[in-house]
Amino acid sequence: MNKLSGKFVAGGFSLALVLLCGVGVASYVSIQRLNREKQWVIHTYQVIEALDNMRASFSNAESGRSSYILTGNTVYREIYQDEKQNVYQKLQRIQQLTKDNLRQQNRLEQLEPLIAQKFVLLAQSISLFEQNNLDTATKLALTKQGFDLCQKLQTISQEIQNEETTLLQQLTRVTDTLIHEIILVVSLGYGLSVMLLVVVYSLLQKQIQINQTLSKEAIHLEQQAAKANLANILESVTDAFVALDGNWCYTYVNQRAGQILNRHPADLIGKNIWEEFPEGVGQKFYHNYYQAVAEQRVIQMEEYYPPWERWLENRIYPSPEGLSIFFQDITRRKQAEISLEKNERRYRSLVLATSQAVLITDPHGNVVEDIPSWRALTGQSESEVKGWGRLNAIHPEDRELTKLLWNQALETKSIYKMENRVRVADGGYRFFAARAVPVLDANNEVIEWVGTHTDITDRKLAEAVLKQAKAELEIKVQERTSELQKLNEELKRSNQELEQFAYVASHDLQEPLRAVTGYSQLLGQEYQELFDESAQEYFGYIVDGAKRMQQLIQDLLAYSRVATRGQEFALIDCHAVLNLALSNLHMAIAQSNAIITHDPLPKLLADKTQLVQLFQNLIGNAIKFRKQEPPRIHIGAVKRDQGDEGKFPNSQSPLPIHNEWLFSVQDNGIGIKPQYLERIFEVFRRLHTRREFSGTGIGLAICKKIVERHGGQIWAESQPGVGTIFYMTLKEN
Repeated sequence: MNKLSGKFVAGGFSLALVLLCGVGVASYVSIQRLNREKQWVIHTYQVIEALDNMRASFSNAESGRSSYILTGNTVYREIYQDEKQNVYQKLQRIQQLTKDNLRQQNRLEQLEPLIAQKFVLLAQSISLFEQNNLDTATKLALTKQGFDLCQKLQTISQEIQNEETTLLQQLTRVTDTLIHEIILVVSLGYGLSVMLLVVVYSLLQKQIQINQTLSKEAIHLEQQAAKANLANILESVTDAFVALDGNWCYTYVNQRAGQILNRHPADLIGKNIWEEFPEGVGQKFYHNYYQAVAEQRVIQMEEYYPPWERWLENRIYPSPEGLSIFFQDITRRKQAEISLEKNERRYRSLVLATSQAVLITDPHGNVVEDIPSWRALTGQSESEVKGWGRLNAIHPEDRELTKLLWNQALETKSIYKMENRVRVADGGYRFFAARAVPVLDANNEVIEWVGTHTDITDRKLAEAVLKQAKAELEIKVQERTSELQKLNEELKRSNQELEQFAYVASHDLQEPLRAVTGYSQLLGQEYQELFDESAQEYFGYIVDGAKRMQQLIQDLLAYSRVATRGQEFALIDCHAVLNLALSNLHMAIAQSNAIITHDPLPKLLADKTQLVQLFQNLIGNAIKFRKQEPPRIHIGAVKRDQGDEGKFPNSQSPLPIHNEWLFSVQDNGIGIKPQYLERIFEVFRRLHTRREFSGTGIGLAICKKIVERHGGQIWAESQPGVGTIFYMTLKEN
């Protein structure tokens, strides 16, 4: 019966779940259809609204023309021109919205010339008015023509509106039908699910009553087993354990406790602890036992027990029935701690013997004990040194920094180091190297600070002499730097002239190249059928050579323009830059089935056009130099702050890092041999023949020039057959 009920409950729940899932799927499909129909309804309303707006603009244009003719005010003529423009804009909007409706497009094709004719008549009337040639007969003729055109315009626009209204009614009926279907499906599904759940719930109630009866029996058995298990646990723990009742008699003693007490556990059961161990009366643990019972709180203590020559750790747990006591022998640990204290005292003695002055403070940096060596050094009295009084012996110019570094060390529990000037007993100042370390306990809390002061006056004097020599050297370096700056200016001017020459030369080269390309195309169109196989091959060489020459010139122009034609830096979103580059490469991405992913990208002050070219060149290379499998390309970005130099050991930058971003473009392509990783950024440097891979060998040189213009570096890491990672650094601002 129980098995059958369990199967029925599981089946009922499963069927209810299937029904609910079915209702959800059906509802989702219906809602998706409803949303599509809703979009068509909105679309139809947009067509009707655009048509009404066009009519209103047309009417406003006629009113503006009439007001201008009546008043001569040029404001009405401007209104006429604006509304005329609005009419054509609304017409284009209607054409765009109804491009999927052939009948409406035909009507709009009829409507557009009629509108043009109407505006021609209006323009004629304005022109005649301005020439004072608008007589009554002309007005009547123009009015009659305008009325006829208006009738035609009204007829066609009404047909357009009628059809859109009909479509709107059809879509509304379909939407209403879908809503009724959704309501029906959801109602039926949920109704059946509720019925199944009610039946299952009634069966569960019966099963719960049966289980409650069985649970009571199981609890009774478990309680008996728990008592047995507790005894096993207490015997297996490494701590000694005893239980005492309210009369201080033993109720349980485990084997480990028997070993420490040197008694058999069974011999102690029912006997009073103070009668069995009278030497314990008056000991520290004796008072703690009574305190735990009186205050009903847990007490933990350590005590040396002379009768046994042992250190014992006690954890006392009171209860209404008596005490539960865990204790263990900690003699070895305490002996180690005592030995450590002795070593610490020896260390302090050594420090006092080897340093000129020793400083010992509490965890907050306050001097609380007398420091004879410091008083002998500075001449301060014991009361003057207490607290932070030692700072009064520090030179006034060094005092604030000394206090600041002390506070930082106190907050971070780190070593304090400082070089400052200290007033010695004769009233003069000498340089000292101060150093203090925190003494920590087992919980990593500061117990005290121990510091030393070492006289470094002689070293400081030597450094002053060295500083003077360095200053003289810097003067010479500045003189040399001035000479180098002049040479750099001449070099910069020479580079500008070379860039201008390359730009002009590239433009001059394109003129004959266009002629070669143009006449080659004409030759191919007119006479290619007359070419034999050799002539066609030669003609192919001509066309291919012209294309490669044109691409080479364009790449040279791009290379020369990186530094001379760059835009001003502006705040740009690298997400938008990457999307533009991917849009430019969409054909190559689609043909190669490339999978491109990227990390969250930052906003930078940069040249947007050049960054698009940078990403486009690197991603394009990753697609071009791929293996047989589809390329996988990932663009990463990590912010590098000052102090991160060690995190990127392969970075070629010798300068410190100041808020820059490290970008990476990683692929799974054919890879590059290590000996070529430096040469690939040189102009015209190719690692493959043109039959293997197309290109001019300038793309990576352009990338390098763009990155250097933005104050960064670019380098590559690669493993042949595995892939390549291009790294580049760009400043955040």
